[in-house]
Amino acid sequence: MDKSDALAVMERHGWLSRRPMRFREEVIRRSRLKYFTAGSSLYDAGDGLSGMFGLISGQMLVRLPPADSIISIANPGQWLGEATCFMREPRWVSLTAGSKLHVLHLSQADFEEMAQDAENCRNFAVNTAESLAEAVTVIGNLTQPDSEVRVAQRLLTFMGVHREARFEALAVSQSDLATMCGLSRQTLSKVLSGLVERGIIAL
Repeated sequence: MDKSDALAVMERHGWLSRRPMRFREEVIRRSRLKYFTAGSSLYDAGDGLSGMFGLISGQMLVRLPPADSIISIANPGQWLGEATCFMREPRWVSLTAGSKLHVLHLSQADFEEMAQDAENCRNFAVNTAESLAEAVTVIGNLTQPDSEVRVAQRLLTFMGVHREARFEALAVSQSDLATMCGLSRQTLSKVLSGLVERGIIAL
């Protein structure tokens, strides 16, 4: 894995692929390529500023304190962390490797330097807006009264049906998925069994 591989991913998938070429190339030029093993932490809630992380391969899990519950799964091409970079506040969530993964890391110093340009600042803000749109989708999903529809919608979101990149499998436990769907472990098990029986998913 090298910068050319990273560029290929970021040109095809996610927020950065939809930004102007000059901005995209500048972000990648300034970013460092990093590797994380499954289960390792990129940052924890409460940590100080450490810039943005863009996923090239693997699955990143977004966890919310205090229960450390998984609230989202990042697909290749997704970038996280710019909101607290903008606000210069400690991290709100934790970011862990759900599998072995490669990321691009844009440091806080490079973010600050780029954000001095108004157009760059707007480009970074688009990523925040896209994350907000996903959060609204999640909230809408949790208000869905039918548990089967709720699970199906959540799985489709995690599998990337609304994005350019899709996973073939999810690196989360059924207990974590139950929490993300606002269901008991027992209810989730029944829903998943029904989806398996109809050949819709495999466990």
